[in-house]
Amino acid sequence: MKPDAESRNPSSADASRAKAVAASVSAEGDGGARFVMLCRRCERPLNVRREWVGRDVKCPHCDSVLRVPEPPSEGRVVTARAPYLAPKRCFNFPCPRCECLLEGHTGMCGQPGTCPTCGSRFVVPHLGPGRQPDRAVLLEGEVADPTPLHAYAAAGREAPQIVQSGGQTWIQCPRCNARSPIDADDCAACGAPFTMEGAATMGLWRQQRHGSTAVMLGVISVFTFMFFVPALAAVWFGAWSTFTPSAPGRSKAGITGLVLGLVSLIGGLAFWAGVL
Repeated sequence: MKPDAESRNPSSADASRAKAVAASVSAEGDGGARFVMLCRRCERPLNVRREWVGRDVKCPHCDSVLRVPEPPSEGRVVTARAPYLAPKRCFNFPCPRCECLLEGHTGMCGQPGTCPTCGSRFVVPHLGPGRQPDRAVLLEGEVADPTPLHAYAAAGREAPQIVQSGGQTWIQCPRCNARSPIDADDCAACGAPFTMEGAATMGLWRQQRHGSTAVMLGVISVFTFMFFVPALAAVWFGAWSTFTPSAPGRSKAGITGLVLGLVSLIGGLAFWAGVL
């Protein structure tokens, strides 16, 4: 999607008015963040940002696609360049800070970009030999220390928080607020995943938790077999833990709870059959 270039005086079409726009921009004291270029087609002055240099923009007056040129020297106005018409090739490259995989295209090469994961700013790399991208480089002033990727594994309040305590760095679980080592894949207290590796073991953790619940309910149902609720709950948790597809293998605890629940159900049916 191409950004629209900004215009100060849409009614003007000559270079003298463009110079006036350039003077007004300088008078506003924007720190040189903008400059004026002329549209190649309608010759109207467009106020563009320096960060758009090398990008294709659209003229808001004639809808022409233009390429933003290098900023001119003070007091001069520059004409927009013709857009780069070659097809853009998409490629992937890692963020130079958090190593998160990003996607770009050849029209963005050499332009500044921002990682949506860790917020670092960098220069989009060029495609090297063999169509392999070069290494992205952080912009001046950006911190090069690697940011733990698992700190951004989720968005908003669900994201694990990185906290400092006693000179050490910890991950604070968003579910139970327990603290784990910075390199942990999941919470040591509740098992909530912090990374993709931790998410892969989430099914096993749930299987074990449901299996333990099934055993507890199965034991209770043995002594209260005349009431079907504990036995039915033990059967449900035991079946979930035993036959869940998200965890490898069968849960011994789930099988135990399932058997105890079934035995209690049979005992309860026999009890009420004798009573009736």
